[in-house]
Amino acid sequence: MSSVITAQQALFRLMEGNKKFCSEHYDVHPTLAEITSLVGGQHPYAAIISCADSRVPPNEIFDCDLGEIFVVRNAGNVVGEYDLGSIEYAVEHLHTPLVMVLGHRNCGAVASAFE
Repeated sequence: MSSVITAQQALFRLMEGNKKFCSEHYDVHPTLAEITSLVGGQHPYAAIISCADSRVPPNEIFDCDLGEIFVVRNAGNVVGEYDLGSIEYAVEHLHTPLVMVLGHRNCGAVASAFE
């Protein structure tokens, strides 16, 4: 979990994790102790709006452990009323400094919207 960090530091951490993922040097397998440590609360350093596509798992592509990122997923990473409420919760109540919209290539939802 994170101490108080800036949005710039959070973005740097995500990009470093993505470099690990791209080089196949990542390990996102929480231990029982890590899972148990989250019972008392969460302190994510980033909120990510991501497509629900099963090929784009945010925790893995950013090499993040449980509790590090707050993820809202839906087809096409579109922000609707409920999604916005979740992001507002992350920012206002969890004090998450960074909000990121994560898109990906060949998104079926986006392609369908254009058709």
